[in-house]
Formats: sequence, C-alpha cells, structure tokens
Amino acid sequence: MYDSTSELIHEINAGEDTYLEMKEVIFQGDAPSFGGERVKPTEEIAQVLCAFANTEGGVVVFGVNKKGAIVGIAPEKMDHFEQWVINISQNNCIPPVYIIPDRKLLPDAAGSDRLCLKLDVPKSAFIHRTSGGRWMTRIGSNRSDFHPDHLARMMERRQMAGPFEERDVLTASLQDLDLQQFEAYLERRFGIDREENLTGIERRLVNMKVANQSASGQIVPTVVGLLLFGRSPITKKLPGAFTQCVCYRGVIADANEQIDEKIFDGPIAEQIIYAVQFVDRWNTIAARKDSMGRRDYRSFSLRAVQEAIVNAIVHRDYQMAGSNIRVFVFADRLEISNPGGLHNTLRPENLFAGCQPYRRNQLLCGFMRDFTSPITERALMEARGEGFLMLVRETQRIGGSVEFIPQPDAVTLILHAASIKES
Repeated sequence: MYDSTSELIHEINAGEDTYLEMKEVIFQGDAPSFGGERVKPTEEIAQVLCAFANTEGGVVVFGVNKKGAIVGIAPEKMDHFEQWVINISQNNCIPPVYIIPDRKLLPDAAGSDRLCLKLDVPKSAFIHRTSGGRWMTRIGSNRSDFHPDHLARMMERRQMAGPFEERDVLTASLQDLDLQQFEAYLERRFGIDREENLTGIERRLVNMKVANQSASGQIVPTVVGLLLFGRSPITKKLPGAFTQCVCYRGVIADANEQIDEKIFDGPIAEQIIYAVQFVDRWNTIAARKDSMGRRDYRSFSLRAVQEAIVNAIVHRDYQMAGSNIRVFVFADRLEISNPGGLHNTLRPENLFAGCQPYRRNQLLCGFMRDFTSPITERALMEARGEGFLMLVRETQRIGGSVEFIPQPDAVTLILHAASIKES
C-alpha cells in the first residue's frame, strides 16, 4: 500500500485515516517513545498493529508527526528501532502480526531527505490482541476496543470457529503455491491429465480446500494448501512451519556437542522425508556376533522414526506461529517435540492403550494418505489409527523403549535407543 514515494507523500499530506497512522519517534538513549501515549510504547505500537490487522490493513509511517511534518529517524538509530518494532509484532501481538518494513527517504519542508520507516500491515486472517489484553479495531483515524458483539461477528467472518487448517492465508496468493505439484498430485490420485486440468485449476483448488475465494473475490491459499503445496520456504507465509533437526555427540543439548543441524522448510511431505533421512544418517549401527554370525543393529527403527515424525508434523498446532518441530538426536535417545498439547481429551495412557486418536488437522491427515514414503514405500499416513502402537512395538522389538511427555503447549516423544546385549 502506498508503494511509491509520491503516493505516500500525498497520503501523508491528507492526514491520518482508516489506512494511515503517523508516528514521530522520540529517543531517550536507545528507548523509543512517541509523545502523548497513555500506555507503554510497546503496548502503544502493539495496539496500532493489531487494529490494522483486525480491520482492513494499513500503513504506519515512523518519522512523521501528527501534523504531517517529516522529521525522520536518526540513521544510527534505525537498525535498533526497526528490530524493536519487529519484536513487538512477534512478541506483543497474539498471534503475531505479519508486517513488511520498508525504509524510505522522504523530503522534509526544506527539501532535505529524512530517513523514515514505512510499515505495511496487511489485513489478517486472524483476530489479534495485544499482550496487554486489548482487542483493537480501527475506525477512521482512531483505534478502539472491539465491542463483544462486533468481536464475535468478526471471528465468525474470519472462520475463527472453524478448523485452523481450512482458514485463508490473506497474506498469500496463488503465486505462493506450486501448482505443478498440485497438478501432479491430482494426476497421481485421480488420473487427471494435466493439460485438461489447467483450465479448471482454481475451481479444483477451492473444491479440495487448498484455496478459498476471499470476500474480495480473489483466490487465496488456505493453511493446508500452503503446508502441502507451498513454495519453499513456506515459513514466509506460515511462520514456524518448519522442522529443525539437530544431532548431538552426547546426551545433552549443548551447542559445543553439536555434530550436525538442518532446517527443513518446504512442503510438509518433504519435511517428513528429509527429517527421517537426517535421523537415519546419524542412526548409530552397532555390530555384534552371535550364533548366526555378524549382525548390524540400529539405535532406532526407521519405521518408528517415520511414524513419530509424521505424527509430530501432521498433528502439531500450526496456529502457534512462534514454535516449530524439533528433532534432536542424542547418543542414547531421539527426542521429537511439536507445538500444541494433546488434542481434545486425549491422554498419554489412551495412546499406549491403542485409543483411536483425535486429529487436530483432519483435512491434512486425509491428504497425507496420498503421499508415499520412499523409505517404507507405503503411505506416509494410514487410516487405521494403529501407528502409535506400531511405533511402540518396533522400538521395543530392537530393545528400546518409548516415553511420552505432555505439556500444556507442546508434547515430546522420546525413543530410547536400542539396548544390545552381548551374546
């Protein structure tokens, strides 16, 4: 919005409105303030960002006072200030607000260029509140608290009551989807010829809930669409939707003991396959001799590893944007952690008893049955609900054990390495 300097200057001269807020930045040391605010500066900016994101989006220009005079920001302060604003968008807005910072040289009254920070805040698919507990909306040049009835209607319009995986990602467009991969999926599943499919691609995207038609008529990807067919890195549109794999030499997470680390941030089928391959690369093989001769033993069953990683990636809470999947390989165990507690009323003892799982991301689970693992040559996810018990059996078969640690906002699954006895 207001991408050209001339357009931005025109809007500044017109004054603040529904889509524009101007802030003069006053520094005390490195601490910024804005003069006249009745709350802490961090809460002030969080309210501005949440109000724009909750309505129709807008632009904040830092370095311009309320009268439209361009005063700028000292260049030596800019790096620190920009990072300060980014931190507010991520840590003082719940969920985090997506922003696009852009430094601009704007002419002051004397014609001299002044360094300013233009901040684009797109309309969000979510409803945001500040860390101070304020749900904000914007009416003209003012921001105010949502009335409870208005907040309820807004949540309904933005599908907040529906599954998160089916919600629109309003900051994304069809260019963020790899349509060739989607067409290959259709051909693999339905036998549809790609050339015949091209004319109806948007209709198919919507029908399969990979995309939705927004209120403005645009076709925009859904969360599940980006997870399955998004262009790498999908974290550009879904922060936190990546898998971090780390291998340690010892038994504690110590950077000095780190052997290898990889970040996988492509579509989730790739994340699963690459994460399993990472573990297999460091899956210690021990050799023992018995009456049958020499045998090689792995620390972890690859079937169990794949099932554990599939469960973590498919069942994680993708609404928790500040967290990611972690796969840590230690000398004596494999730890896999994912954001989001156990879904619904599920408890660890239910899993070990073979209870049918409650799936947080039902649509995503359905899609994963159509992706084949090059490791097992079977579907990444099967429909029988027996995966967790298979994981336990496979781990116990080679002399290991399984531990499940639930927390309010995360779960950790531990595969203890095989214990090989001398013959």
